[in-house]
Formats: sequence, C-alpha cells, structure tokens
Amino acid sequence: MSTSDQNAAPGRSGVGQKRSRPSVLELASRKKLTTQDPLVHHGRHFGRAVHAFCNVQTLLTNGIILMSKDTDDEALTTVERKKFSIFKELLRMVLGLEAHLMESSKEEVMLVGELVQKGANGARADNMKGMKIAIIDWITPRGQSLNPHIPRNVKSGRGFNHEHTGALLCPAGLDWNNIEYD
Repeated sequence: MSTSDQNAAPGRSGVGQKRSRPSVLELASRKKLTTQDPLVHHGRHFGRAVHAFCNVQTLLTNGIILMSKDTDDEALTTVERKKFSIFKELLRMVLGLEAHLMESSKEEVMLVGELVQKGANGARADNMKGMKIAIIDWITPRGQSLNPHIPRNVKSGRGFNHEHTGALLCPAGLDWNNIEYD
C-alpha cells in the first residue's frame, strides 16, 4: 500500500471516485444554535400567560418594597393588590427569583427586569405577527381574494388605507361608502 493510500480518509479508495454526499437527514441544521437566558424564556411565558403590558422593572421594584414592609393585603388599595398579585405570580413562575431579588443590588434587579421585559416584549411581537396573518385569512371571503391584495408580512396598506379593512373598522352608525365623511 502506498503512502497516499494510507493517508486517504477511511472509506474512500482514492483518486477518481465520486464523493458520496450525506443524506439530508444526516446534515446538521443550518440555524445557529443560540442559548437564551432563562429569564428571557420566563419573561416570554409571563408576557403570554400573566400580564402582556407590564413594566417589569417597576413591578419588581414595587413588589420588593411591599415584601420588605410585610404589609397585609387589606392595607393595600385595589390597584396595589392587583400589581402585588402579578408580582407574586412572577415569583412563583421563576424558581429562586425571590431569594435572588432580596439579596441583589438595585442594578441587578434592573438587569433581571430588563431580561424578563425582553421576553415579554418578544412574546407580544410574536403574537402580533401571528395575528397579522390570521386576520387576513379571517376577513377574506371563502374562495375569493381581497382586491387590492394585502400582503401577509407587510403592515402598510391595512386599516383605513384598504377598502375592505376600512369598511370593517368604520363605526356602526356611519356608512363607509358615503364620501361625505372623508
């Protein structure tokens, strides 16, 4: 056996042979694997399941203050009680968050708030993207298409800027086709 045959890759007999391509099932995914911070992940769930429109930094700050005072629920206003219950739900969702917040500095609390807020914002954006597509399907009559066409992935040309969606958004007491209201 020659030295070139010894250095050749196993399973290949040498020059002039066609290389076999791996099957599609054997190829690794092309998408780069990224690791997401667990707080962002919990923030996505928090934004979908508990409270979508919440300033998490304020929620954490006020929740820590209320926990340190050991106030009972009767001493709180209805709004404070609601916000405190949302804070408790966040603590219940993220294991170990309460202990971490109680021993953290203000900067660390703000960082935690930013990560949870990032997740909630991402969840809200995903929901809106899905709704944008679903609404097109919902308002299009069966077997027909909208004229002019509304692209599924573009926001412009919707709402009052489109004839069909403008008619749907028009208040019930007004006639969309009446040019007097323009």
